[in-house]
Amino acid sequence: MIELDFGGNPNLNHIFECGQCFRWNMQTDGSYIGVANGEVVNTSVDGSKIILTGARNVEFWTNYFDCSFDYESVKSDFAKDNVLARCIDYGCGIRILRQDLFETIISFIISANNNIPRIKGIIERLCMLCGERISGEYHTFPTAKQIVKVGLDKLGTIGAGYRDRYIYKTAKMWLDLNTNFDDLLTAGARKELLKFPGVGPKVADCILLFGLRRFDTFPTDVWVKRLMNEAYDVDECDIAVFAEQNFGEYRGLAQQYLFYYFRDNYEKPNK
Repeated sequence: MIELDFGGNPNLNHIFECGQCFRWNMQTDGSYIGVANGEVVNTSVDGSKIILTGARNVEFWTNYFDCSFDYESVKSDFAKDNVLARCIDYGCGIRILRQDLFETIISFIISANNNIPRIKGIIERLCMLCGERISGEYHTFPTAKQIVKVGLDKLGTIGAGYRDRYIYKTAKMWLDLNTNFDDLLTAGARKELLKFPGVGPKVADCILLFGLRRFDTFPTDVWVKRLMNEAYDVDECDIAVFAEQNFGEYRGLAQQYLFYYFRDNYEKPNK
């Protein structure tokens, strides 16, 4: 068991239900069970601490939950914006997880034009088909080599539809990849991500934010377009510029507060 002290009041729902990850599932007691780094972990809250039962690697989980980043300082700065302040109050516990890049790429290829329950189902079937069993029903997320070894025909059984071709081709490309994304600026990393089948601009920005922790991205889907238009009177073509000018270097985090609030609250936020 590992204890991580975030300070304040951690909120697992905010972390795991904001659209950034798909392998964490709420239990009847409010805890979450998920798989990462080859470990099946139950995550619960005790005061200001998150308790990770089943976790062994302290360094991994400390990094995974982004414990070194000062979220309170960024939220304080964002709160000068009345719309963002309301969104932060609603999703105050959001943290950007440091997820495995390959897993994030495949997961968000699956996410395109899809809903969260179905995304989770496809990913779990992919893990059961290609990954390694850890215990009981839990499997690791497969490596690119494991996906390619299974082959395209068997990938057709996970219910991904046309996306199975993208999964297979992306895994093959990953095996031959010589790119170190950490060495690239965001624009260069986006250009490389767009080479993967099934990765368009929105999916690429999600991968940049959730797989590479590039806060200078602002993923824009139908919810974000609607929010930006209603709350800030910004047209779709001007969103990126507006986000950079108004939310600055951490605009990806601002997007998460906005997205989480607006997805659950359909009325127009007060300015």
